[in-house]
Amino acid sequence: MSEYQFLAFRAIDRPLTDRELVFAEKQSTRADISRWSFTNEYHFGDFRGDADGLLRHGYSAHLHYANFGVRKIALRLPAGLPFPKAVWSQFVGTTRLRWKKDSKGQGGILTVEPFHDAGEIEEIWSPEDYMEDVVEIRNRLVAGDLRALYLLWLCAALDDEFDPVDRTEPPVPGGLAEFKISGASLLEFFGVDPLIMIAASEGASPTPDVQSHEQQISGWTDRLSEGDSKRQLRRFLVEDAAAVKAELIATIRESKAPSDWPTVALGRSLQDLLDRTDALRAEYDAKESAKQAARAKREAANRQRERQERMKEMVKEPERWLREAERLVEARGTDNYEAAAEILTDLRGAVGSGKGDRITRKHAAHLVKKHPTLNRLKASLRKRSLLD
Repeated sequence: MSEYQFLAFRAIDRPLTDRELVFAEKQSTRADISRWSFTNEYHFGDFRGDADGLLRHGYSAHLHYANFGVRKIALRLPAGLPFPKAVWSQFVGTTRLRWKKDSKGQGGILTVEPFHDAGEIEEIWSPEDYMEDVVEIRNRLVAGDLRALYLLWLCAALDDEFDPVDRTEPPVPGGLAEFKISGASLLEFFGVDPLIMIAASEGASPTPDVQSHEQQISGWTDRLSEGDSKRQLRRFLVEDAAAVKAELIATIRESKAPSDWPTVALGRSLQDLLDRTDALRAEYDAKESAKQAARAKREAANRQRERQERMKEMVKEPERWLREAERLVEARGTDNYEAAAEILTDLRGAVGSGKGDRITRKHAAHLVKKHPTLNRLKASLRKRSLLD
């Protein structure tokens, strides 16, 4: 298997400044770089740039995939994790899901990087398709959705170096069964069956009655005085707009009553979740198999009805169908030979075993004599006893 790597960075809150763009261009001479994105693919060699540096210089989300086991995403959160430390520390802290705070300010980088042995996880053919999921999960985190942090814990927890029996899940956020992210699932990117979210939601509380991100902002801005509104507008126009936005979002979040996202501690091990997921997968696959079998039965019945209708037409005009079989043979191709043989078979049944057999076998012999080199045609005819 040849080596393949894909790296992507995405700016979300704002485009890169001139200085940040210069920094990005110094990290790679081969990458496709813009003020909004940075992407590169490797079939040999490696990325030697500063991934964390790129996240601290304008980009907000990062994805790294390699077919020899690397699955990594990193999220830049300029206002920090939007939960009290007593909450987020129950999810974050292992080497596979880690929070690296900036030396100054509240911001930092949240990284998900489980270890997988090469060949132990299914290969991904279009890793770029998952970048929208990375952006969406960051947006959920910034809005204070604890379910996003739980999902990232699941992505990080299934690590080849740790026994799932020894890992206990953190508190389960309410509304987990309803949690969706756009596009392809990040769980799939990390080799996790998405049904684990259904398994994890069993026993959890329903979706909490919390304000949306837009509702929080609307309520806060409505309470601003005219003077404060002008002051904040001046800051956006003069200072770093992204930094100001991050600071204000943190302020809005902290201004809420500390009700937090409701959770329940179920004390399940990761192995418990995996066992339940396997059971759900077996149920799901059984239902899908039943659906496919029912669909196949309906399609077979439809084909049989169509065949019966065609055979009625064949009785009226057998010569027309002999010509159609010849036309298909003239068009060449294995599928056409099969279709021609099928027409002759149905015509034999429609006309009747005696006369029908004589007509069709005579025409089959005619086709073979006319096209003596078409061995696949001969095989199709012999398979239906139309040719000796």
